[in-house]
Amino acid sequence: MREPNNEFDEHAISVYTTGGLKLGYLPKSNNLILSRLMDEGNLLFGKTKTFHWDGKRLYLVVKVYMRA
Repeated sequence: MREPNNEFDEHAISVYTTGGLKLGYLPKSNNLILSRLMDEGNLLFGKTKTFHWDGKRLYLVVKVYMRA
């Protein structure tokens, strides 16, 4: 979900589960092009490729797709 009014990153994209649980954000270093695609009305979705829980944080590798 785009968060264009995010005070820390104008290109912020938050990541949610299909059940609506917010997991966090895409890295700022990787969200410029994706945010522009979303702002143009494109629907993006992701699938978890790998994950790791270190006891404090959940690290995800997510593949992002654009719906045609």
